[in-house]
Amino acid sequence: MKFRKETNINGTEGSESGDSEAKSAMLSKFGNGKKLTPFRIAITVLLVIIVLLAAKRILFSKEKIEVDPLSTVSVGHAEKGDVSVDTSLIGTVMPGDVYYVMPKASGEITEIFVSVGDTVNEGDPICTIDNSKAVDAAKIQLDQANVQLQTTSDAVSLAKTNLDRMSALLQTGDISRQSYEQTKNGYDQATAAYDAAKLQKEGAELQYNTQVEFSTVTAPVTGTVESANMSINGLAAAGSQVCVISSEGENKIQFNVTDRLLASFKPGTPVTVKKQGSEYAANVTSVSTLPSAGTGLYQIEAAFSKHNDIPNGSSVKLEFVAEEHKGVLAVDTNAIAYDGGKTYVYTLSYNDEDAELAEGSTIAEGNRAGTVHKTEVETGLSNSELTEIVSGIDTDSLIIMTWTSQLYEGAQVQVLPEA
Repeated sequence: MKFRKETNINGTEGSESGDSEAKSAMLSKFGNGKKLTPFRIAITVLLVIIVLLAAKRILFSKEKIEVDPLSTVSVGHAEKGDVSVDTSLIGTVMPGDVYYVMPKASGEITEIFVSVGDTVNEGDPICTIDNSKAVDAAKIQLDQANVQLQTTSDAVSLAKTNLDRMSALLQTGDISRQSYEQTKNGYDQATAAYDAAKLQKEGAELQYNTQVEFSTVTAPVTGTVESANMSINGLAAAGSQVCVISSEGENKIQFNVTDRLLASFKPGTPVTVKKQGSEYAANVTSVSTLPSAGTGLYQIEAAFSKHNDIPNGSSVKLEFVAEEHKGVLAVDTNAIAYDGGKTYVYTLSYNDEDAELAEGSTIAEGNRAGTVHKTEVETGLSNSELTEIVSGIDTDSLIIMTWTSQLYEGAQVQVLPEA
């Protein structure tokens, strides 16, 4: 006898025909017998992920809210002060006082004692000139004057002797009064001739000494020889220039300005001289009120103490105050903002202590929350550090001194403690 093992749908054993029927039922349930493709698997996985994300959103719908600190600013006040605008120019260093040395006599140059760049003292020899003919002529006149003086001196001595003798005779009555007077007149004439001869001798002596002095040209002042125009055996004419000497002590700077800047200068106006990293103080000494025909500019001169490291003729930078407003209300120039052709500053008002911050905003400990205001102002004179405020704010206004992209009307910021 033979038996068959069978399994039914419920897992029990049955016949082989029962097994086939069960498989057919299962294939029918899952795709009618079609196989699972990769595309179907991918769709299934995607659906599972979507379901999981939806479940997470439902389960964790109350996530923790992120917080951001408010922008931090510092504030200050407008203050009374001086606002000035500095301007720079280029000037040329010139010697302070210039002396043009000229011989007073004509002749051949026999010796030269200086050259360009030498320092000389007052009275030092510059050159010698052969004016021997003039000296000899003066010497002859002096000798003649000495002879004349001696002659008149002898005449006075003789007249004095005669006068004394006639005076004694007059006392004894041996001569008349008229004879005595005639002798006295002769004495007076001799004395007058002597006085004239003495003056003539002094004049001749002065002329001689002058011609001797003219033979040596000397420095009229202590200073530096800037230029020289003389040579050995060359001829020098009286009144012609042989050298130029600049005095020690002060130099001067020449520079030109436009009519707009002319009003900024007057004698005594301070000017700062800058050269190779060094600064020197100078003061205006002269202001030309007539413009140059060639440039149309006005020439200004300023004096400053001479410095050997700044040669004459070199260019220097000059700085001066072109305009200044004193005792005006001013703020830091960095606090000024411009928009649409208008000028603003950002001011601040503190929030109430019990006012709530916007959701997600925080402030650091010690800081205070405030509200930004865009305040239009009228400005005046300005430089890189300070700007004059004509209207719009006062000394009580809280002005935001630091820049942040969050500055706009109504913005909330946190404020550092005021200094």
